[in-house]
Formats: sequence, C-alpha cells, structure tokens
Amino acid sequence: MNITIKKNFSKIFYFFIFFLFFFHDEVLIQDTGSYIENIYKRPFLYPFIINIFELISATAFLKLLSIFQLILGYICLIYFSFFFIKKFNINNILYHIILIFTVAYPYLGISMKLGLTIFSESIGYPLILLFSVVFIKNYFFLKEVKGKKYFIFMMILLALMVLNKKTFLIVLPVILLGEIYNLFINKKIKFFLINVLIILTTIFLINIVERTNSYIKYGVFKPISVGGSSYLTGPFYLATDEDLKKITGDENRKIIQFALLSFKKDNMERNIISKSGNDILSYSKNNRKIFSNYYSQYVYMQDLFENKVSKHEFFGLDKKDELLARELSSKHCAQIAFQLIKLKPKENLIFYVTNIIYGMGGYFISRDDLRGFYANVGFAGFFILILQILVLLICVISLSKNTNKQLQSISCIILFFFVLNLINCLTTALFTPVYDRYSFYTFQMVFFSISLIFILFFDKKRI
Repeated sequence: MNITIKKNFSKIFYFFIFFLFFFHDEVLIQDTGSYIENIYKRPFLYPFIINIFELISATAFLKLLSIFQLILGYICLIYFSFFFIKKFNINNILYHIILIFTVAYPYLGISMKLGLTIFSESIGYPLILLFSVVFIKNYFFLKEVKGKKYFIFMMILLALMVLNKKTFLIVLPVILLGEIYNLFINKKIKFFLINVLIILTTIFLINIVERTNSYIKYGVFKPISVGGSSYLTGPFYLATDEDLKKITGDENRKIIQFALLSFKKDNMERNIISKSGNDILSYSKNNRKIFSNYYSQYVYMQDLFENKVSKHEFFGLDKKDELLARELSSKHCAQIAFQLIKLKPKENLIFYVTNIIYGMGGYFISRDDLRGFYANVGFAGFFILILQILVLLICVISLSKNTNKQLQSISCIILFFFVLNLINCLTTALFTPVYDRYSFYTFQMVFFSISLIFILFFDKKRI
C-alpha cells in the first residue's frame, strides 16, 4: 500500500488540488455568452458540449461543464506528464510534481483559471496535450508503432481541436513536417501519399461539419469567416492619418471615416509610433509600453471593426442580411489592411516580428485580468526567448552529432514543442498581440520541455 501511494503520490497530490476546484464558482468572461448563444463565428464543438450539459440541467449546466473541464484537464495533463516520466524513467517524486506543475499551471489560478472558465480554451488545452503525446508516439518512436492506430487517433484529435477552435490549424504544419520526417526515415513514398490523402480527407470532413453547422444556424452552407477585423487592427494602429487618406474603395473609406470618428469620440490614442519620431526601430524597442498600449487599443478596435461596422444598415442591407453584413465588413477590413501594409511594408514587418519576439519571450500586459506571468523575467523580458534559442541550438547540434538514441529522442521532442510554439506565435501575431490567452497552449509545453531537460540532467546526469 505504501509503495502504491508513493508511486502515485504526484497524481494524488494534483487530484486533491483539482478536486478542491470543484467547489469554486465557474468563471464567466466576456466571450462566455457568445459560446452559450452559439453566435455566428463560434465553431461547432464547444457550443455543442454546452448544449449537452444544458440538456442534463438547465440551471446547473455551467457548473457541471466546469467540473467536466477540470476532470478532462486532470486526466490529459497526467497522461501527458507520465508519458515522459515513464519514457525517461524519472522516479523522483519531486521531479514528478515539478513536471506536472509546468503543464498544470493554467489551472491553478495564478495567471488564469482554466477548467473553471467557460471558454473553448478549457477544452482545447487538454486536447492539444493529448495530441502532442500521440504525435510524439507516431513520429518519434517509429519502431514501437504498429499500423496506423496513432495516426488515425491523431486525425480524430485534429478534427476535434479545429472544430473547437480554428487556432488549432497550427498543428497542420507540424503534422506535414512529421510526415516528411517519416518519409526521410522509412523511404516509403506510398505510405507518405496515403497519409497525406487521409490528412486532406480529414480537413475536407472538418469543412463539411463547419458548413453544416453554419447551415443549421443561419441557413447558409458555407464557413463563416470574420478574421478581417482582427487582421486590420495592427496596420490600422500603425497608420498615420495621411496613410488612411490614401485608401481606395468607397466602402473602405466609409469604414475608415466611421472608425476615426469613433476613436476621436472615445479619446482612443492611436499611432503611438509618432512619439518615437516615426522611427519604427525606436518604437519597437519601447516594447513594454507599446504592446501594453497595443493590447488595450486592439480590444477596442477589434470590437469596432467586427461588431459596430458590421451592421446591416452600415451597408444599406435589410435586417435579415446581418450575416452578409458581417462578411462584407470582414472583406473590406482585409482590403484596408492589405493597402495599409503596402503603404508601410517595413513598419508593419518590424511590428509583426516584434510582436512575435516579445510574444515568444513573454512581454508584460498591464491589465489586472492578465497577470503577465511570462513577463519581466530578466534580460528585459528576453530571458525565456534566449533560453529557447540556446536549447534549440543544443538540440540541433545533438541531432547532427550524437548517435545516442535517448538524446536524439529528447532533441526531437523538444524541437516539436518549440516549432509548435513558433508556429502558434507566427499565426497569432497576424491577428492580435501575442499574449497569454492565445499563447499558453504552446508556451506551457516549452516550459515543460525546458524543465524536462534540467530534470534529466540532474536525475543521475543522464544527458
């Protein structure tokens, strides 16, 4: 009995912590209502899960949902952590607790209350933890894999993740890289082509489900995209009034005039670059104030472009054409964004790259509801980014110079986590400041992998 308790102490320890959260109230945020109401832009899965719990109890469905999210999170993070603990024979209980903490962190109420919070991330995070283990089993432990069991499971998880949140399309590039890696190792072109066909089929089926979801909600058999409003915020934030005057297209100019009047009325500060003498490099170096300001303005701007501009009367449409108005708004916002980027390609590129750099290294967002855990950690916020670069270099060198199978496995796993994080930041930076809510999925894996390296080093110095 004592041996069993000792062996499973870390599982019991975290189960007790998660169990205590059952007695906390669920957390409702600004987006919660849009999931409950299943509005136009929400993918299929999370509103569907909410509906299931609503059928169970019309009054306590959110409480039941939060308990489900906590249970799912606990199971997936334990499965994720113990895959590595068993694979690398880590027996020290303290090391178990540390490793689990690095992925359990979002649940513990320090920076957010994942699980308790009613938003799609509470389902998405456990799914990507599960996906990561399946991916690693399928691609990095080839001799242990028989048949297509893990590959098919990975496609199911891909479908669930994308139907929960389209952000998870970020895993597609790493799946394709995994297939190319398999092709390089096995030299089986037929196997490669079949897998690519299965991936394309999965994407096709996801698209059909999304179209069906749109048809049920609005009677239109097509995916609904409103990404233009988010895409416009960065270029609009950088643009001068002179830049905005150069935009062509009647509807585009109408949107700009409406936005400028709204910004002036609400005393919203824009074009902070002018305070740096219009020097984009000086501007980007002042990252703390800039990106904190960008975030606060982003929320206002994105809401204006997505919700206030996209009214049927704005485009002279009937009330029944509200969905068309939103699509037109997104389309024209994207057009304005492309024109502004063409006017200032250098400034927009540096702004984008700076967003990625400080997103990967963790910059501080000065808001009470965003604690900025990934911020203010030495080297003016660059410490984590510098550490990632050093670890990446070590992994690349290890793969090219070392023949030790364990070291190669560790290097491949860490490269997977780091590349996934980079893709996430590259994608997120196109539409929004890279802050905790959008980056924690992959940041936690970076922290986990760095912790794993140190633990393996100190645990009998095995690396």
